[in-house]
Amino acid sequence: MMNVKRKIYPTCRLCEKLNTFETHCAIYGAIEPESINNTAIGAACLKSGDYVRSLHAIPNEYNYRLGENKTDEIADEALLIFDAKNENEGFKNKHGMSLEEWAQQTFGEKGEQ
Repeated sequence: MMNVKRKIYPTCRLCEKLNTFETHCAIYGAIEPESINNTAIGAACLKSGDYVRSLHAIPNEYNYRLGENKTDEIADEALLIFDAKNENEGFKNKHGMSLEEWAQQTFGEKGEQ
């Protein structure tokens, strides 16, 4: 019988940038436990060039899309695309100031040294 290779869909759990405890991504920060097998997030990282497949991670049913309800089809159709505007708004909501204001408070003006 011929050995057929199946396509492996990327997920955070297979990415080398996910920490050992599967709680934090080196690119996007904290990851909810229910999101580590989300193929839409993995596809977004793959599209942006941030996804690095860990050779030691073993694919599971989410990576092969076996069975029913293994992926979030709506999220797959609308990939999560991050841009500077979204990141600035998120930073402002989380910290109460813009990234530029935080940088000025932390590091001072460009010309000062």
